[in-house]
Amino acid sequence: MKKDLNMKVNVLPVLTYNFLHVNDSAITGSDINIDKLVSPEAASIPQGVSVKRVSFTEAGELFRQNSERILVSTGVPGVPNGDTSARDASQAVRTGMGADVDNLMESVGAMVDVYTVEEGVKANEPVILNFNMDKGQGVLTGQVIHAMRDSEITVIMDYNSEADAEGFLGVSTRLLAEDGAKINLVKAQLLGRNFTHFDDIGGACFTQGAINITTLELGASKVWTGSYINLAEKEAELFSNMGYLCRGDEKLDINYVSDHRGKKTNASMQFKGVLLDEAKKTFRGTIDFKNGSSGSAGDEQEDALLLSPDVVNRSMPVILCQEEDVDGRHGATIGQLGEDLLFYMQSRGIDEEEAKRIMIRARLESVARTIPDPALMQRVQYYIQNIL
Repeated sequence: MKKDLNMKVNVLPVLTYNFLHVNDSAITGSDINIDKLVSPEAASIPQGVSVKRVSFTEAGELFRQNSERILVSTGVPGVPNGDTSARDASQAVRTGMGADVDNLMESVGAMVDVYTVEEGVKANEPVILNFNMDKGQGVLTGQVIHAMRDSEITVIMDYNSEADAEGFLGVSTRLLAEDGAKINLVKAQLLGRNFTHFDDIGGACFTQGAINITTLELGASKVWTGSYINLAEKEAELFSNMGYLCRGDEKLDINYVSDHRGKKTNASMQFKGVLLDEAKKTFRGTIDFKNGSSGSAGDEQEDALLLSPDVVNRSMPVILCQEEDVDGRHGATIGQLGEDLLFYMQSRGIDEEEAKRIMIRARLESVARTIPDPALMQRVQYYIQNIL
């Protein structure tokens, strides 16, 4: 099915000058053809973890049940335990790409797999979802990962296709970590160079909960990705680590937000990437210290290596603050290979092209090595070596 889309996504939390072209991004329907609305089934489900496939509308019930704690933190309009819509309840856990993705999910009747980890259960193996995309296929789907009190789960999502394949893959993932729970989310995007892809993440952490997100954006021609994690209560934590590679005329648009609302919350967001040829990348990273987040800390760092004079790089690291007793740090390192480094490598028999390949591999494999599944980690490393 073709959708007539005019979606505004990845909106910067506080707008800046329009001429910088970083306030938001747009998705139209020209490249999106949806013919499937379900996720692949996991090969195995660990003991203590259940999965239920429901409509996007039905999935909103989970957030309605937890809306009293979430809505108090976020200020999203709605009456806890009242007659709020599924979309209102879902937006209690906001996502990085924004409400227009939810509107799309609801309008087409997309399905959502809800993974629930029982209280106190530490899943002994990861849940692995392999999105093996066929040429010309279009998929829109979602997941909810709900870790109950003092539980832990790892979910690995592998997006892949043939190297020259075209198609569309849109994924919406929401995370809910209750008191003392931990969610580890790994996403590796190895789609063909003619794919259009978006990956939307939203999450909420309660007291001493933790969300760890590892993402690799290595394929597809047009990519939008966003994450919005609400550190709703005291001592909640977020750790995010992204690696990306853009080559040819590929476009990558990123919007990551850590929303600090509880006391003594902590967030660390790291981004490492490489731009080649005529690639274009926009990065938005925001640490938002809300009123009541005293004692919290946040750090966001981007390290982008530009290996062509024709690339377009836009980076907007932001800190917003309504509290005094906080520690916020941010920065963006943008540059090319230094003359000193090239001279050092050439003096040891390494030419400039090989030096570039070494630097690309070093950046991306530093993220790939954190993938907890050995088979996927090796395949990602092979993918990186192969495209270079």
